[in-house]
Amino acid sequence: ITHASPTQRPARTKLGAMALRASALALVALLSAAPGAVALSLRGEAEGAAPASNATAPLAMGKEVLEGMSVTPHNFMEVTLGPFASAVATCDYCFSSFTKAGQSPAGPIAPACVCMAYPDGAAFNMFCATPVSAAGYVASKGGCRCKGRDMEHMAATTCEPIS
Repeated sequence: ITHASPTQRPARTKLGAMALRASALALVALLSAAPGAVALSLRGEAEGAAPASNATAPLAMGKEVLEGMSVTPHNFMEVTLGPFASAVATCDYCFSSFTKAGQSPAGPIAPACVCMAYPDGAAFNMFCATPVSAAGYVASKGGCRCKGRDMEHMAATTCEPIS
């Protein structure tokens, strides 16, 4: 068996490489020649152009014809995770939760979130968030910040009050 040296490549390989280069060059030329046209097509209609024929058509659903849709803002939405028997149990669950630890390929959701617990009657709810302002919210509810493997407490999970 003889092998061709790098300088003696088969003609098919050279032609394939040339075709690839030509395709890349054509793509670069196309994109650089009409950046305004590409931007307009991404934005939708050109300025001053008439709207698309169905842009203002009412939506039909059965016998009713909807002229538009009214969306009203909600003032408050809360999702709680709990109840847990203690703040430490809440923290242990948080550290292994899908939000913090995740499960490949979909998670974790927020690996940098800070686990916190706050009382809700005789039980505790979990709160895991990344913004610093979230600690103020949990503090206002009398909550605490979770600390996993707290070496000052023999590597136990603790929950320190937020001050």
